[in-house]
Amino acid sequence: MYKRQDLVTDELILILHEAGMLEFNDIFQRTVVVMKAKHMSLGGEEILRLRIYEKLQNLVSAGGLMKKGREYTALPKLISLKSETFPDIRL
Repeated sequence: MYKRQDLVTDELILILHEAGMLEFNDIFQRTVVVMKAKHMSLGGEEILRLRIYEKLQNLVSAGGLMKKGREYTALPKLISLKSETFPDIRL
């Protein structure tokens, strides 16, 4: 089955896979830094914050993350949710 590439979700997956556990604000800040470094369109900060929150909830629903309060913990399934075409190379 082909997964449509979602660059923001893929960045979230890589960030959380590397960190293991982060609070929402740390996830948001790291995602903004990576997206700016890669010259990806951010839109407004509040819109991006909402998009990231929604994508994190989707990853929780898919079984890739566990949420406790404002902390998200990567589960073993997380990396398998990444688009196949997305490289694992970090800046």
